[in-house]
Amino acid sequence: MKLLVNERHLFISPNLAARIGVEEALFLQQLYYRIETQGMKKEGHIWYRQTYQGWSKQCFYWDKTKIKRLITKLERYEIIVSSNKFNRFNTDRSKWYRIDYKKVNQLLEREIYTQEELFPEEPSLPEKKETKPNIDRNMEIADIIDYFNEKAKKNFNGSSKTNIRMIKAILKEGYTAEDCYLVIDEQVRNWKNDPQMNKYLRPITLFRPGNFESYLNDALTRQQENNLDFEPVVLDFDEGECY
Repeated sequence: MKLLVNERHLFISPNLAARIGVEEALFLQQLYYRIETQGMKKEGHIWYRQTYQGWSKQCFYWDKTKIKRLITKLERYEIIVSSNKFNRFNTDRSKWYRIDYKKVNQLLEREIYTQEELFPEEPSLPEKKETKPNIDRNMEIADIIDYFNEKAKKNFNGSSKTNIRMIKAILKEGYTAEDCYLVIDEQVRNWKNDPQMNKYLRPITLFRPGNFESYLNDALTRQQENNLDFEPVVLDFDEGECY
């Protein structure tokens, strides 16, 4: 069998990608490779030290903002454990990472979405009685719309099929309700007091797939900048190709 391109290939777990996303699974595989080849033992675990800039050089197909988003998401899932307590100097802003393999195994034991759950709008699908997970998801979406109305001082309909469908699609992409709240906070902060932009404070704008990731990246970048006053240059001898 001939390969599409004659170069080194990236490896990814399809089962993991189906649960946390393709890019997230790819980054986790890269971290696993670095831990296995360049990891250091600290407090009974094997860790790998790296900066955001270093990650973006290793995985050149992602910029630093994208790297931050992927790491933050995996930290929120508690799949990645990170710390800076092993740094020798206060000015060293690099982080140490390890994988919680127990969390990974628990995640792989969960069921993934069925075709009916992924494509509820297909006319050929038989009508199904709403199950408890779907009811919980609808309540989660209603909470997101209520939160949006409260923060933006709006009055959008929480039962709107369009609003529900858009937010449900975002959640099925692997984003969380906390990601939605973060985007709402960021865009309300940016647009609420701007007469020209306030009219765009609406679910159809914030939760459109093409917009949501960009808004979330902005929010995560601002969050990171608030936590770190600066990122000094750190000498990194671990740069290399992404396998």
